[in-house]
Amino acid sequence: MGRATIKDVALKAGVSIATVSRYINNNGNVSKKISEKINKAIKELDYIPNSVAISLKKAITKTIGIVVPDLLNVSFMDTVKGISDKVLENGYEPLILCSDENSDKENNILDVLVSKRVDGIVIASVGKNEEKILKINNKNIPIVLVDRDVCNKSQHTVIDAVVNDNLNGSFKIINYLISLGHKRIAIISNKNSIIGMERFRGYIKALKQNNIPINPNYIMYGDFSFKSGYDLIKEMMLQPLKPTAIFFINNLMALGAVAALNEMNISIPFHISICAFGDFKYYNILNPTMTVVNQMAYDVGKKAAELLIEKIKNYNHWVPKKIIIPADIIIRNSCSKPFE
Repeated sequence: MGRATIKDVALKAGVSIATVSRYINNNGNVSKKISEKINKAIKELDYIPNSVAISLKKAITKTIGIVVPDLLNVSFMDTVKGISDKVLENGYEPLILCSDENSDKENNILDVLVSKRVDGIVIASVGKNEEKILKINNKNIPIVLVDRDVCNKSQHTVIDAVVNDNLNGSFKIINYLISLGHKRIAIISNKNSIIGMERFRGYIKALKQNNIPINPNYIMYGDFSFKSGYDLIKEMMLQPLKPTAIFFINNLMALGAVAALNEMNISIPFHISICAFGDFKYYNILNPTMTVVNQMAYDVGKKAAELLIEKIKNYNHWVPKKIIIPADIIIRNSCSKPFE
């Protein structure tokens, strides 16, 4: 026997095809008694409605595009899971794509999502595509920015965003290092990233408020990758006057640094204290476990998806919102008083 059709359901339920169509599409009044008959027929025949046909009729696809710059980064993996769980819970299918921190690739991905007529997009943008993102958002495809707010340049919110409190998170963790007695505090940042520079400003703010001189030798820039953390810590530790603590603006660079320090037989935290922005699930495999700013990546993703679904439902009367998730630090064992 072939796949059941809407005609088979109508015959079994003893109603017209039009009535079954109204029931499936939730379009028009169908009595409770008739609905029960149709639902029973659907179950008995194992009928699966043609989602493509429904989408064409209703001009919706029940799909949500999710765009992130790095699927190897555990923080983005958690963000994607938060988004996916929430959209699936609301009857949407996630379409997950990775831009590999490449703005041209991100531009092409956005074209693909528009052509596939997704109902909305959650994006952690690389940057440089702000104009296109705003244009798509204004063309009846709602967009929510996640993790990186690349479009709202002032206090006026023009597009929805869910982000961490990057500046204050960094400010708190640098103040924690200072409370332990550290003054020679280095940072591995990323000057090509909006969140990188926000976290860098938190570092500068904490040093200035505590009257600690800013040493250019203690400021280096990576690209968020494991390799850049690995390479830069080796370069940093060649300095005659070494830092006593280093803050990494993401956890992947911090993990690269830990690998390099282990190779060099430099003990954490006895010889140097290490901390990072962004927690990761398997922190307990590290010895010592790492002190971090809790990025709450899953919650950020879930909140972004909630906001997008709400925006889809109320698009014509929507006022853009920016949600900032508070950042707290998780104190573990990778930081101690300075060794000198």
